[in-house]
Amino acid sequence: MKTSMFIVAVQVVLRQFLVTNACTEFRVTSKDNSVIIGRSQEFKLDLKSDLVVEPAGFIHQAFPPKPGCPVSSGMTWNNSYRIAYLNALNLTVASDGLNEAGLSVGSLLFPGFAKFQDIPIDRCDNTISSLQFPLWILGKFGTVRELREALKEDSFPLVWGPEVPVLKEISEQHFSIYDATGDGIVIEYTEQGRKVYNNTLGVVTNSPPYDFHLTNMRNYIELSKFAHDPLKLGKMEFSPIGQGSGLLGVPGDFTPPSRFVRTAAMVHFADEVETGEDAVMLGFHVLNTVDIPRGVCAPNPTVWKKEKGSADYSQWVVVKDLTTKSIYFRVYDNLAIRVVHLSNVKSAEKVKMSLSMPVVRFVDVTDKLSSATNTKTHDEF
Repeated sequence: MKTSMFIVAVQVVLRQFLVTNACTEFRVTSKDNSVIIGRSQEFKLDLKSDLVVEPAGFIHQAFPPKPGCPVSSGMTWNNSYRIAYLNALNLTVASDGLNEAGLSVGSLLFPGFAKFQDIPIDRCDNTISSLQFPLWILGKFGTVRELREALKEDSFPLVWGPEVPVLKEISEQHFSIYDATGDGIVIEYTEQGRKVYNNTLGVVTNSPPYDFHLTNMRNYIELSKFAHDPLKLGKMEFSPIGQGSGLLGVPGDFTPPSRFVRTAAMVHFADEVETGEDAVMLGFHVLNTVDIPRGVCAPNPTVWKKEKGSADYSQWVVVKDLTTKSIYFRVYDNLAIRVVHLSNVKSAEKVKMSLSMPVVRFVDVTDKLSSATNTKTHDEF
């Protein structure tokens, strides 16, 4: 009875929340042990993201804590590392980023399940907003192991969630962290408290909680990169129609459970690549399988009438090379891939660039056409 009630509850939540909020993240490792992290950012509101680089030593002030705490309370911290991140709405927050030690942090939307911590009055000076939590991690830790150890301490900051409507919607997140060794964890705050999962599979999407997605993978145990054998029914035999039959049944919709399964299949079935640059290109190919054009992932029509333009779409994608400390990105309106190498940023101050900065969309190669008179004829093959 409890199991059936749980399934019904999950189905209700899926219908209510999961038609939108569609972030996807994954890890790829190449033969030369390069580790790359690919991630897409979907949202209905234009986040107007910038790519920001901060130096080591940069000082941060936490947002004012929740009501009940003195206005003057709240954390301050200095970056222990140079960091690069993508912000949102011109706020000092990190939707995604990495630091010069090779630590990657992604905040992925977690609607319907995120519940952050209550803040006792005597802990007001050791709290941080869920929106700034990734920024703090990027500035303070170099490895997942360090973060795991810190999470065990009573002094670890309490995380609270903003209540302002727009900020509340983007602050309902869970957090995916990897380092340059490929080690990874997922941190979630829910009604059951804080949970930390080892991310061995290397895939994260959105709601429901991470352990649900791992259980759901068991519904797809027949997926394979190899074509299926013919089906024999009595004296008849039915061969697969074309290649790809091993992936029959892979979900193609944009709900988080479906993107989780599809991405896991793409990452783990793809041929292993040789180098970090090869892994970066593989990352962009995998991201193509979860790309959402404007308008195809819309809420219920009755809501659509009230909230014109409220459909999620893929605003930007990033691929981070944790070995070279490089962040590659492209945006919805321009598929040209750009890159910032963190080790080459020498500025001693905080710097940024808009992701929508002008760049060539299409490369005109008309003048590259050359004579084809020496092309082989049919008889020469």
